[in-house]
Amino acid sequence: MDLCDYLHGEMPADPTVAVVEEGRVVRLFGDRAERRSEVAPPGNDLRLQTGDGVRPDAVRGRLDAELERALREPVSTIAMAADVLRHQVSEAQSAQISAITDAARRADTMMCDLLNFVRSGMGGLTATRRRVDLTVLCERVVDSIYIAHPDRSMIFMSDRRVDGNWDPDAIESLLSKLVHNAITHGAARPAIRISVKALPDAALIEVWSSGPMAVRDLRGRLFEPFSAGPSSNSREARGLGLGLYLAREIARAHGGGIEVRGDDNDGTTFRVTLPRS
Repeated sequence: MDLCDYLHGEMPADPTVAVVEEGRVVRLFGDRAERRSEVAPPGNDLRLQTGDGVRPDAVRGRLDAELERALREPVSTIAMAADVLRHQVSEAQSAQISAITDAARRADTMMCDLLNFVRSGMGGLTATRRRVDLTVLCERVVDSIYIAHPDRSMIFMSDRRVDGNWDPDAIESLLSKLVHNAITHGAARPAIRISVKALPDAALIEVWSSGPMAVRDLRGRLFEPFSAGPSSNSREARGLGLGLYLAREIARAHGGGIEVRGDDNDGTTFRVTLPRS
């Protein structure tokens, strides 16, 4: 059976199956897809005002360190303490502590986004590049998201190997934001499709989701901060509206870009281009 057979329902669902098709790696997550006020948001126009003899990069470094210490360390301490306690209490108490851990991690993710928002307005985000295989990195990201959302089917497709010099943590964050955006705003069926392709001098990441294009009214400011469309998934908490903005800033930090296309019939595709170096 090939991928077309699977997409047309002729292949049994198996979340661990990998299909190799003409030099491509395809991994299927979850069950087979079943048939089932206009105010412009504030931009990020932060500016560093420094006195004589004070370097802006020094001010940024100090502010960055202080924000990390003041905001993220307490939440990290809560999460670590909850992890330790979870193994020392009853099963009922363990479930409650797990809820604390999950809440702390969500808070940490939100604060990390806010910190990156501040950084983006103080000279832009930076990328700490090293040699990365995007196939391995992106499959790991999709795998972890699927574990947290086992009710959402996903299909991961990639060339066998997509090498380049990128910041792995930043690319992980970028893809995570795009997939979570698809979960929040896309239809439950059919499956979300994530693909990674090797171009001569770059890599291409695409995330497709079905359903009405809820972002149509936001098209002109979709990648601006605090622009959040309505959620089609009532179980997904409404975020700050920074996800797509930060995804764009991460792509720009790598010398690349991001675009969106689609309509109510064809769904929505986010396309990220990342130069190899």
